[in-house]
Amino acid sequence: MPEVLFQELADDAPIMIWRAGPDKLCNWFNHLWLEFSGRSLEEERGVGWTDGIHPEDRADAMARYSSAFDARQKFSMTYRLRRYDGSYHWLLENGAPYYKNAQFAGFFGTCVDITEQREAHDLAVKALAERDVLLREVYHRVKNNLQQIIGLITIESTTIADPEARRVLEALAGRVLAMGAVHHRLIASASFVDLAVADFITALCRDIARSAGADGRGIVLEVDVDGSSIDIERAVTLGLLVNELVTNALKHAFPRERRGTISVIYRATDAAIVVEVADNGVGFPQVAEDGATRRGTGMRLIEGFAEQLNGRLEIDGSAGARIRVSIDE
Repeated sequence: MPEVLFQELADDAPIMIWRAGPDKLCNWFNHLWLEFSGRSLEEERGVGWTDGIHPEDRADAMARYSSAFDARQKFSMTYRLRRYDGSYHWLLENGAPYYKNAQFAGFFGTCVDITEQREAHDLAVKALAERDVLLREVYHRVKNNLQQIIGLITIESTTIADPEARRVLEALAGRVLAMGAVHHRLIASASFVDLAVADFITALCRDIARSAGADGRGIVLEVDVDGSSIDIERAVTLGLLVNELVTNALKHAFPRERRGTISVIYRATDAAIVVEVADNGVGFPQVAEDGATRRGTGMRLIEGFAEQLNGRLEIDGSAGARIRVSIDE
């Protein structure tokens, strides 16, 4: 009587249900399973049901099934099963051991058709991949355009006699070059959703140091970045901020062949992101005795980038120079 009651209840359940004995052979399937497969209970019993598993999924599915039986542990897996119309559908299967009189009696299992969810996921993954290809091409073209702009600025600077005007153009070319370097690193990144900060900032600082000839000048650039990631929209501004901070230190901290160290630190917590660039050079020339700053072009850019990131700017010129930007998360 209990067996009949169970089968009646299971047949009315809105989910595919199966049962197997301790020998791993299936001995019962509910009505919804048989309706899905289009086969009779006799055809599905034993290992008959495995005929419907997609050939590419069969070995793995059976290995997981057998391993769970041997260990008498719950299992969960996905595989494709042939429907009555010949099409293959993705199923999510969960199985668990059951006992009678404290003795292992076999497994019960359920299956849910997840084909629609799987196809939606695959479409989303494909769409993201296509978007990444498009964005990579956009960043590549932007980088190439920036290189052309640098070339035009450089050519124009050679025609100007005024040293100050020429210096301004050269500084502008350097900042455009920095933008190109940021886009180059974005092209090389694995994702256009989140960017690994350690790889990004480390590579960017290496590019800046190489461009400035830091090694030949005896300047050591130390980069200490945690393993967090940042969204791609803020990554560009962050890269430009770091570029301006490091470039300024390389230009102003070590005059007259002075040697020294520049440190770049990045830390991210649930509460805030902290970006800090410090050096042991001659000190920050734009910090007056009253703590006020003379806002040159570089400092205005740094303030602008910090504002774009919703960050707070702190400047310490008491020993060398230390600039910190704290960004609330």
